[in-house]
Amino acid sequence: MKRFACALAFLSLSSVTGAPSYHHEVRLPAVVVAQDIGSPVEPQRRTLDDYLKAITAYTGTHVVFDSADLPNGKYYDIMTTLSAERKLKAAQLTLREFHKYPKGYLGKIGIKAIGIFNACASKRNDGYHRYDETLKGYRYFGVWNGNNGIAAAYYTDDQLPLTLHHEIFHHVDATRNGVTDYDVYFKHDERFKEIQEGKKVYDAARLTRDERASLNKVAVGHALESVVGDYCKKSSSEDKAETARWLMSHLPDALLQIHSRPELAGSQRLLHVLHRYEHALKDGPGVSWFVERALDRKGTQQLDKHQDPPVKQVRDNPYLAKVDDAIADPAVRNAIRKVQPACVRLDRGSGVCISADGHVLTCAHVARKLGNQLSASFPDGRKFTATCIALDSRLDLALLKLDTNENLPFASLAAAAPAKGTRIVCIGQPGSRTPSGEKTGYQPFHVSTGKIRGFLDDPLGDQALGRTKHDAWTYWGHSGSPLFNESGQLIALHNSWDSTTAMRHAITYQAIVHFLKREKIDFDLANCDQIGLF
Repeated sequence: MKRFACALAFLSLSSVTGAPSYHHEVRLPAVVVAQDIGSPVEPQRRTLDDYLKAITAYTGTHVVFDSADLPNGKYYDIMTTLSAERKLKAAQLTLREFHKYPKGYLGKIGIKAIGIFNACASKRNDGYHRYDETLKGYRYFGVWNGNNGIAAAYYTDDQLPLTLHHEIFHHVDATRNGVTDYDVYFKHDERFKEIQEGKKVYDAARLTRDERASLNKVAVGHALESVVGDYCKKSSSEDKAETARWLMSHLPDALLQIHSRPELAGSQRLLHVLHRYEHALKDGPGVSWFVERALDRKGTQQLDKHQDPPVKQVRDNPYLAKVDDAIADPAVRNAIRKVQPACVRLDRGSGVCISADGHVLTCAHVARKLGNQLSASFPDGRKFTATCIALDSRLDLALLKLDTNENLPFASLAAAAPAKGTRIVCIGQPGSRTPSGEKTGYQPFHVSTGKIRGFLDDPLGDQALGRTKHDAWTYWGHSGSPLFNESGQLIALHNSWDSTTAMRHAITYQAIVHFLKREKIDFDLANCDQIGLF
């Protein structure tokens, strides 16, 4: 079994009868809390067992202090035991650091246990470590066993978090969609080789204006120009792991850097590491997760040893199961589950949120006029007032701005226009009544599937009858419904149907991009290279 050791340079961290007609399908008439343990005046002191249980409950893995409790595998020749006091302090530190990952992430990617020791030493030297006469071996910081276990030394309060993030990333680097395979994933990383050769592999990360402004308030000006340090020369795997620990200790600066300076070799490394975190699980954390961590919107920096970790109040999304019912392919289902929360129900149609700060794209005939206000509801039950801030009747597009300061789920646009035959998923709001007033029984956030059937000439032409043809089921109220490709990227916006052919029509991808750019709207454009699964 291979093992990977970490050396750290400690850095701060109508129809008119007989004539064809087309119809616009317009409908006819959670919170973060910090839980105190004990009173704020005389807090109840937590025991080591309390912290270990909290770690397991949050991470899905275990922190242990005895090498016998680690999974089988190669670690170090010497791993000395911590005192009771330092075990408690180590548990407190790790609990805080583990909240930089989503709940259950470490367990889901296959880490069974993380051992923490007073010191770690090996009788063999790799050329980067010094001999310790007391330990009778070369002193090391941490090791991943190549499969499911980690051992880390606790020398200082500043060092332990860095070691943990470094070794955890080794495991992340060998894991795809919850499956860890050293030979398949860890050994082969052509994309990272390109980065080491000085090639730009990733585009800049997208951040909203609010995110940029908020990150600038907490950033201190650190930049990773190229590599973290000399230890990165040892191997590409150590280069990546050192980048990961730098990222975790400089989150605000790192996120601003990958947004504004993607050309830097260090930025490309950071973007690659973030890509690895996301794809270690099918629903792994993306840039938005780490923005939340960096801005402390979950309150992690307010924890002290007398407090439990913050708890995210999960919002109920009773319509999410419709995705599972409509889509059999697991990968497609997962991609659509991620964007379904961004779909919006409007009082006269449908829409989709395209930015975290609440810009909703819909049809002009749904919004009707500039300044008009509509009610907007998300599938998790949140409701907002939406005001029309941009409208183009020829393209049948409108942009609404929600009256909120919340960070909202949003969908990204695909990197390119769809081709004929592209499989699609439509999520919209079929009306509860027919044009004659009878009840339909249809429920909101309906999911239907189909294909792009073709295109009318001139993608930027008049879109009263949308110039993208598709066959996903729609009904009155579906105007403004997003059409997603199988990667969950927005490729068109449904707006009409042709009575002579029964074909559904949607506003073209090109018209959407043209409209948003013209209106200077900050939207997310997916990078295809970062979307595909390994």
